[in-house]
Amino acid sequence: MSQILLVAGLQLGWLVASSSARRPNVLIIQPDDLPHYDPWHRPPNTPNDPDRRIPFPSADGLPNLERLRNGGVELTQAYTTSAMCGTSRWSTITGRYPSRARSNEGDYVVIPRTKLEGRDCTAENIPQLFRDNGYRTSMFGKWHLSTIDYSKYTYEYVKSLLLGQVKECGFDHVSGLYAENLWHDFNDGSFSHNMEWITHEAIQEMKRDSDEPWFMYYNPTVPHGAESVSRALTEFSCMATPSGMLDSKPSVPGLTDDQSCWDYRQTIFERADSDADVDLGAIWLDDAIGGLLRVLEDTGQLEDTVILFFEDHGMEPKSSLYEGGVRIPMFINYGSKLETGSKLDVPVSTVDIGPTLLEYADITPSYEMDGKSLKTALAHISYSNSNPTWIERCLFFELNYDRAVRCGCYKYLQINDRDNSNTWEKGGKAGLSKRRRNLFDLCNGTTEYSPTTDTEAVSVDDERTANELDSMLTCHSNQVESQDYGRVYDCQLPISSQARPLPEPSHDDKLEQSQENVEVEGDEVASAGEPSLIVEAATVSTDAAEEGAPGQDSKWTAEPSSP
Repeated sequence: MSQILLVAGLQLGWLVASSSARRPNVLIIQPDDLPHYDPWHRPPNTPNDPDRRIPFPSADGLPNLERLRNGGVELTQAYTTSAMCGTSRWSTITGRYPSRARSNEGDYVVIPRTKLEGRDCTAENIPQLFRDNGYRTSMFGKWHLSTIDYSKYTYEYVKSLLLGQVKECGFDHVSGLYAENLWHDFNDGSFSHNMEWITHEAIQEMKRDSDEPWFMYYNPTVPHGAESVSRALTEFSCMATPSGMLDSKPSVPGLTDDQSCWDYRQTIFERADSDADVDLGAIWLDDAIGGLLRVLEDTGQLEDTVILFFEDHGMEPKSSLYEGGVRIPMFINYGSKLETGSKLDVPVSTVDIGPTLLEYADITPSYEMDGKSLKTALAHISYSNSNPTWIERCLFFELNYDRAVRCGCYKYLQINDRDNSNTWEKGGKAGLSKRRRNLFDLCNGTTEYSPTTDTEAVSVDDERTANELDSMLTCHSNQVESQDYGRVYDCQLPISSQARPLPEPSHDDKLEQSQENVEVEGDEVASAGEPSLIVEAATVSTDAAEEGAPGQDSKWTAEPSSP
């Protein structure tokens, strides 16, 4: 009897060890043009619209998105690298700044030039890394990352050619595919937004019987205004898709599992505070996410799934390098493994997404990324929120020929070509500073990030700080223009000697410090007095950066580049 118990105990121990060793599933949710709502720590209003409020679109709120936020960690200073949907998605899927794209001939960062081509598609992106390391990978919804022959564009072309191109970029399974936005030649009028279809297809993949962990890239098309959400809900069947008419309605728990699509869609109008497309789209999106969460619960996968939700770019003003254009809502949820209801209040970027998710999956990247993993920071929220290495890190932003950098409290914006600058155009309309060189104090004279309506309306007169951040942009330019990833570019300012002292680490923090030297990562603390710049790339020629931006290549002008 004792031998039987021993064997049973060994078997139970093996099962427990096996379960604990299983790597997590990974779900990325990246909607299109969703507002940054008031409860989500959004950036300040612009001077020309100082009293704007962005409440939730329904008296019921957005319960499923709030479940992700309140049940996980909210990253309250999250940024995109580039304030257009295609360029932002490129940085998400590669972990690199979009000016690195092999499809880009120069430094003009726009959607038509920022595509997954060559090794960016076949080797150097995160779905490829997950697939190469035993994950089942899938993609649903808006893509926007393949070069398309616009002269031959039809949805038959999409189904026959583009589907294979998307799979080539690291996905085992692709469905619910929208190649581009729903306007111009990308829509033949037979279909529109269809959240039931996209979500149903994702659910089938989640429910697949497999021992492999999975990575899923879920990209809703709503509430992007390329096609009216109201019209989609009232004039199109949920069986009408870009891939043709379905034989039966797509079933999504809580939406269409026990009622018709028409009956479900009517409830969206009943719950919305207005008939505005953005409100209807947000409720439709929230319901769809609720369907995904229910399936993960019912199949016992929720606790073992890392869910990362974030917007592709800001909307106030959209397509600009001001805070309202590059700041985004971002939440990460990993069941009981993260401190629920907490806030990571340090600068983070879409280039950090790849390194973070790969570390959760215990995958070592096979190529160099521009971001850094947030896994340790998320495990020690209070410590990280007071850690100068995180607080004062430099993040970079790219759009058109314009560039910006934020290092700690200061942000430096270069508008390099007004004839090709969304930032210059949007800044003027919003009442924001649009000088060629702009320095903004995002802490407004304090040590805490606290921008106001007027923060980016007037450039700060601080030549020394402006020169330091200008040097960071030069370093960044050298870094992204060089394909020599063996060269060390430390495009960071030294940690300030005046930084707030770190709190006493917890037991776990002390253990981690002894094992990994915490977050120092080789950064030097500057001595008192004038800080010196750490720019290891000083030997690299900056002639290209000093020559100024070339004129726009006519090759790209005929192609639509709307975000």
